[in-house]
Amino acid sequence: MRYAKQTGSLNMGLRIEHGFAMLATILNNLHGGKANFDDFLPKRGEVVEETEASAQDLFRLLQSVKR
Repeated sequence: MRYAKQTGSLNMGLRIEHGFAMLATILNNLHGGKANFDDFLPKRGEVVEETEASAQDLFRLLQSVKR
């Protein structure tokens, strides 16, 4: 129990997710990004509000993409 308290969860899946999130954070910061470690972790148990996009939102999105 002491080891689990010091190092966190023993769940292998969570450890792998944290490892990839750390790697993604490092790569993002090396390339000038401003992302945090938590930005790359999946959101579990949080309620996500879904908003509907209007036609104007879609039009703005399509205009922002330039070839």
